[in-house]
Amino acid sequence: MSFEPILLAPEEELEEIYPYRRVWRTSWIEVSLLLIAVLAIYSLTTIVAIIPADSREPLVKAGVASLPLALWLAISYRGERRALQPRPGLLGVMVLGILVANGVAIPLEERVFVPERWLPAAGFFGRVLGYAFTIGFAAEFLKYAVLRYAVWPHRFHRRLDAMAYALAVSIGFATALNFRVALVTDATVLATALRVASTTFSHLAVGLIVAYFLVELNIGRPPIFWISAGLLLAALLSGLYYGFRGIAIVSGLSVEGTGSAPIRGLALAFGFVAVMFASIAFIVQSADARTEALAGGRQTL
Repeated sequence: MSFEPILLAPEEELEEIYPYRRVWRTSWIEVSLLLIAVLAIYSLTTIVAIIPADSREPLVKAGVASLPLALWLAISYRGERRALQPRPGLLGVMVLGILVANGVAIPLEERVFVPERWLPAAGFFGRVLGYAFTIGFAAEFLKYAVLRYAVWPHRFHRRLDAMAYALAVSIGFATALNFRVALVTDATVLATALRVASTTFSHLAVGLIVAYFLVELNIGRPPIFWISAGLLLAALLSGLYYGFRGIAIVSGLSVEGTGSAPIRGLALAFGFVAVMFASIAFIVQSADARTEALAGGRQTL
């Protein structure tokens, strides 16, 4: 007579190794660390007074402007290189973001749109639409062009790939704008830090929209006007953010009011990127689940 061995504990299922960098986790770390750094500068300037309120040291401002890029290189890009299956070309996409912002977006703003001449004096809806259909649309179209002609469609194997490349080009785009504020304008160190956070958070948030619309051309069956709708939505969200930022900072529907509170602008910027990260992550996860259900596959969490 033979006896089967009795297992005292159930067999443990082997956990499937996720071979890619977790895009949302690293991005959340970056935006959180940038927020902490800017709050530290705010505290050192307004509370402890270690940094003089009128400080305009160019080297300090340049260091502040480089913070988002440094965080991306240390966390996202380093994490990508250490992944089992890294996404190729991320660094090149980031550099292209710097080049199109410096070579096209900034000259357009300074020589064609010239928003400081007419945009601040407009009402709320005028600021929203004026920004959306000039600076906002130009920025999102340039980021779309980088993704479209540099990495689409051969690098967009899954929806999260698109998000990773969109965040890379957005970091590059914001870096060029940040150094412009730090080295060209006469802003203080604190004003530079607040502007760097606002610019970086807004571009990271809105840049995800066009990437999602673009990756659906690979995976889904969108209508013919799909990309145009994505660019329009991204531009309008940029305009809305600009309009509400004026309200948050100046405390009124007209930017000619008084009682400036730039820290509220920082809170709005972080809230904006947080909502966009959470919303796009949910949309991507739901879309992936639908795609796998239609294909009869098993969803990998």
